[in-house]
Amino acid sequence: MIETDKEVSWEKDYADRINPELMNTLLHRAVPVLAWTGWQITRVGPGFCESVLPLAIETTNQHGTHQAALISLSADYTGGMALTTLLTGTPLTGIHRGRPDESASLWLVGMDVKYENPSTSHLRAVSRVDPKTARRIKSRYFSGRVVLATINVEFWSEDGERVATAVMRYFAQATQRLLEHRSGGERSTMTKLNLKTSARIIAGLRAMDSPAGAKTISDSQGRQLRIDAPHDKVAAGTHGLLQAKRLQKVLPQLGAMVGARTRHCDEVLRSIAGIEQLVMLGAGLDMRPLRRAAELSGVTVFELDLPVMLAERQHVIERLESQLGGAAAAPERHQIAADFLQDDVGELLQRHFAFSETALTLFVYEGCSMYFDEQQNRRLLQSIRRRMRHPDSVLWMDCVTPAVINEGTCDPNIHEFVDRMELIGERFVYGPADPEAFLRSCGLVGCSNDTAQDYLGSEDPTLGEYRFLTARQDVLDLN
Repeated sequence: MIETDKEVSWEKDYADRINPELMNTLLHRAVPVLAWTGWQITRVGPGFCESVLPLAIETTNQHGTHQAALISLSADYTGGMALTTLLTGTPLTGIHRGRPDESASLWLVGMDVKYENPSTSHLRAVSRVDPKTARRIKSRYFSGRVVLATINVEFWSEDGERVATAVMRYFAQATQRLLEHRSGGERSTMTKLNLKTSARIIAGLRAMDSPAGAKTISDSQGRQLRIDAPHDKVAAGTHGLLQAKRLQKVLPQLGAMVGARTRHCDEVLRSIAGIEQLVMLGAGLDMRPLRRAAELSGVTVFELDLPVMLAERQHVIERLESQLGGAAAAPERHQIAADFLQDDVGELLQRHFAFSETALTLFVYEGCSMYFDEQQNRRLLQSIRRRMRHPDSVLWMDCVTPAVINEGTCDPNIHEFVDRMELIGERFVYGPADPEAFLRSCGLVGCSNDTAQDYLGSEDPTLGEYRFLTARQDVLDLN
């Protein structure tokens, strides 16, 4: 149950979360079209918001009046801000810095705008929530229930003439409630969307990484295609590529991290002579089986992830195979549905007819460890360790250090990185202070421990907090 109002005063909430200066900065960053139009919040109060949409080159047409769609845009964010003022002390997902377990998700679900007069001056929008409706909204939200609110917005010209009225309908709920499993273990629509979006963005960042000496293949028409990037571009799609480019501006280190981990893992893969199996833990939209098809010839690949991601992955691979015309046929692949927080991953592998514990195997645990706590990570790796019966089987994994978890550093670059990660709604949970000791606690012996900073030859200290580990079985711990 969510605590009512978190006992935050209006004055503190205004100063920390919803004052116009702060909200204009955050909204312009999150929704660039608002900055382009010059739209600004001018005043807020409990259940109240006033904004201004300037009459400018960007917003007018040949008749000297605002474009109707931009009035609707202003109505959306003015009414939404009036609703936001009632969610006292609650960060908005995608706008404020905050974890999912303390944030609210809010979006517009319907609107009806009536345009009454031409707007030939700056346009003032006013939204007020009546006290009875405000009490109902607060009661429902802070008791953990869904809020469906109807909020009115009026638009006025500088001469006092009413230009338009809008009836806006909003949905709001605690983000954590949206992310919870439904009955039967099914993920919510929001969780599925977040999973797919994150995977597409990572694919987009991979596609933007251009290592020297990129390899090419010929398609059915004799055209040369890069095999390091086209797979990831298709996986990312338009949305993933756009969001990846946007993230590169906010978090330039993120692209370097994804590119470095992809290449480092590929190098480990190439270094294992006689590899028989590749196990991808949290396969997402990593197209490694297609990118490295020639090197994986004769290798059996196991792709483990949540059912929703496996379905999306298969859809992308089918599209890729169609586009590439069979020029880069994938190795034998098997998908295994797995929830790392509930399933024993090792047992799932053991029960699969095609998996052999004694085959030389590379286990790739990529982009996951930082989102699970220490015990969750240990449980998963111990389970995998029990399936590593070949003495030369290898685990590859990436992890962060505690410095980007608890900001236990004085380096301003790292502090800025953590702040920006939280602003986009990403928060790391765990990073081992002593990776070798952590691996030993899982029955593994560390073989290598490289930082992204050293691997890339970079001077950015933030990349020093991101590590790539390889490990083998501990022969003294064969349980």
